[in-house]
Amino acid sequence: MTSRPLRIAVGCVLATTCVFAQGKPTFEVATIKRSTQLEPNGTLRMQPGGLFRSVNIDALTLILGAYRTAERRLFASQVIGAPTWLGVERYDITARVDAELAARPQEELFSKLPLLLQSLLEERFALRLHRDTRDVPVYVLTMKDASLGPRLRQSATDCAATPNLCAIRAQPGYLSAGSADVETLVNLLSSTVDRVIVNRTALSGRFSIELEWSPNQTATDKPSIFTALQEQLGLELESARAPVDVVIIDHVERPTDD
Repeated sequence: MTSRPLRIAVGCVLATTCVFAQGKPTFEVATIKRSTQLEPNGTLRMQPGGLFRSVNIDALTLILGAYRTAERRLFASQVIGAPTWLGVERYDITARVDAELAARPQEELFSKLPLLLQSLLEERFALRLHRDTRDVPVYVLTMKDASLGPRLRQSATDCAATPNLCAIRAQPGYLSAGSADVETLVNLLSSTVDRVIVNRTALSGRFSIELEWSPNQTATDKPSIFTALQEQLGLELESARAPVDVVIIDHVERPTDD
């Protein structure tokens, strides 16, 4: 297996679609191959020493991670103009940073992963995109009525003094928080429904939260996320459209295996 060195672009054809930034970190070498695995799951991680491994992951997932903002995730509904293959065809990627970057603390190295992925996508997938604001499908979070649900209660817990009481647990079908604001809940729910959620509850302060639902809609032992929100937290998710930050794909190509 050979490695193809990555380059740093020195110019762009159109300023409106240029996504290269001077000084953006790049992987020193990277290999990409179409995945032959049939199962839907994959793995993606940055290992100590600057080795990046992505196994059985589609390019759309890489884009969602590379171009998210520091505050919020990016969802597939926010990617405009993506060809179908981008979210269907899966790849195995092995890449390594140079020795200088690899010697930095793991936290710093991990923080640079989005920019490293941007460089990889721009070089090997010929990705060009720009940001804009568009009306896209969202969910609006509101209160079902004037009262809170039985599993959503105001919290006076001092998280600085007792951080263990403020721990957040999130897994398929369950989330809990000892003391969290509504925006934290919104971010957790957004990850569950895979769509931007607009908070219109007018709730302020911090809350203890516990929510259980069925991640499998064919199961009958637990409610759907939408029903669970109403019954347990006294909140509702309603479909709507709203102006949201998006990324628009101007150009992308399948990578060459190496």
